[in-house]
Amino acid sequence: MHPTLIESANGMGVHTYGLFILMAFSAAFLVAHGRAMRVGLHPMKLMPIYLAAAIGGMGGGRLLYAFAVDYERTMADPSSLFGASGFAVYGGLIGGALAVSAASVPMKIPFWKLADIAAPSVLIGMGIGRFGCFFAGCCHGALAPLGANATGLLSDDHFLHGQIWMSSTFPFISLEFYEGVGRLLNEPLYPTQLWASGILIGLSVLMLSLWEHRRFDGQLATLLLIIEPLFRSTIEAFRADHRGYAFSWEVSEAVATALPGMSQAGTELGTSVIGFTTSQFIGFGMVLLGGLIYIVRRNAGVAPEIPLDHDDEYEEEI
Repeated sequence: MHPTLIESANGMGVHTYGLFILMAFSAAFLVAHGRAMRVGLHPMKLMPIYLAAAIGGMGGGRLLYAFAVDYERTMADPSSLFGASGFAVYGGLIGGALAVSAASVPMKIPFWKLADIAAPSVLIGMGIGRFGCFFAGCCHGALAPLGANATGLLSDDHFLHGQIWMSSTFPFISLEFYEGVGRLLNEPLYPTQLWASGILIGLSVLMLSLWEHRRFDGQLATLLLIIEPLFRSTIEAFRADHRGYAFSWEVSEAVATALPGMSQAGTELGTSVIGFTTSQFIGFGMVLLGGLIYIVRRNAGVAPEIPLDHDDEYEEEI
């Protein structure tokens, strides 16, 4: 819709996607900062955790995207990881979680308490990041029915390089991109980026509201692992930017039409082949992991939490 905010004469510029990624990390850290004070953890102690989350998240997201989209090229030329664009949200989530876990051990930060602090922070970050996808044109939906009486909400001279359609036919709001990094341009598409943003931000608010009702440390992180992939997998059924499949199979044309995102995620549009995308496959593993953690920790209880005052000084352990 508006991939580049500022473009210089030499082709360099400020890209909207990068700006929203920066905003996503900033929002996640702010939420974690406020929650840490409430559990007796000085936010200054989380600074190395923030750095680990940023490095691990960006690295994991880039790595998974490269392997999922072009595995052969990545294996043949590992340097391509640093030369091309692209980011996989689940890769960022996994990479960030591993980096934060490793950083928390020598700092003696309670792991499950930290996981609950991270859950709403991660969700708000993911939700804001999806607005970057909206402006860049990536992570777009499959071809959507427009309806006979569709109305364009944007004028021709609007700064957005696309159109937002409203109609009485599902999905009721469709997006059309005139430019961007997506492979489907000048076609009405399911608004998967906006769906994801709304759901993720809503889940973050839900997690924050459930804080006082936790029955054990790690419960919010467990809920993230179980609930978020269910919504993500549903949205994936309407996405069609090329990410490829974890595995696929042939189906009837009627089934392929009913699941446009799962039939248009491959290299060919309009085929009778559907499959589970990489994100759906990873999401299934996340649900299993969340269920296992819940079973193991359901009786662990909540460790004492003594809120800090803003005037409390940070004492670094040596």
